[in-house]
Amino acid sequence: MIKVNEMTRGRFGNRVLQYNALVQLAAELGHEASCVAWEGNEIFKNIETHKTSSNPNKHLTWKDISFLMPLGHFPPDLDYTIGPCCIHNVFWQVSKRDPREFFEINDKYRVELSKEKTHVGIHLRGTDIIEKDGNHGREVHPPDYYKRAIDFVEENSDNTIYHICTDDRTFPSYKETIAYLDEKGLPYELGSTDPFVDFSTLTECDVIIASSSTFVVCAAMIGKKDKKVIHWEGWKNLCVNHMPWHKVEDPPQIREWQMSFDNFWVNLFTEETPYYNLWRVL
Repeated sequence: MIKVNEMTRGRFGNRVLQYNALVQLAAELGHEASCVAWEGNEIFKNIETHKTSSNPNKHLTWKDISFLMPLGHFPPDLDYTIGPCCIHNVFWQVSKRDPREFFEINDKYRVELSKEKTHVGIHLRGTDIIEKDGNHGREVHPPDYYKRAIDFVEENSDNTIYHICTDDRTFPSYKETIAYLDEKGLPYELGSTDPFVDFSTLTECDVIIASSSTFVVCAAMIGKKDKKVIHWEGWKNLCVNHMPWHKVEDPPQIREWQMSFDNFWVNLFTEETPYYNLWRVL
């Protein structure tokens, strides 16, 4: 059995990615999956539930998964517990199936968008990247990025409508993006105070103007296929060049862990990746 007994302390996107690791590993190895309750039970259909087993257990870290997956070395007489830090840093190693196969929005939250419009989701991440644990704002995407992305969409799309999704309506980039849409006379709808409604909306958009959040990354890999995703060049450069996360140098083992997350983005930006349609970096 492959198990998640503890969800990551990260927010919703990270938890979706941890659950992805669970389902992908279970399918690859032919094991049953078990998962503690989490927010996914509220928004998705057919989520795996907690199951009991008497088998000996091996705890898997992100490094274990990265090392063992190529070897296929998972003895069948053991249960395996996926640790809370196995999220996007193991995504490309474990993901052999399209996440759309097992992440399906339920009837309560499923959003249907009109086919007559080109639906453009804009995700603006504030709060946690600004607060004390936000790595000195390294992930803040500036207003100019959103404005250039809107211009690019308008040059390459017809009959657009924008869906503005954010966790922080005081965020300067949010305010300036709204002002820019007003200045251009472009139609838009403000997102919900319920993050699951925003998430569901993003999954069905034709185009996504993304932030660095795994919330929007997961939305891009669920729901409508081949949605076009735009990212900020400044964020790409930080990840590809493995720029330090903090002003004070981190210990080597912490730095290795941080770079495992950078590498998710390096692959996304530099490789032809399944499940994710990177349209443009601006």
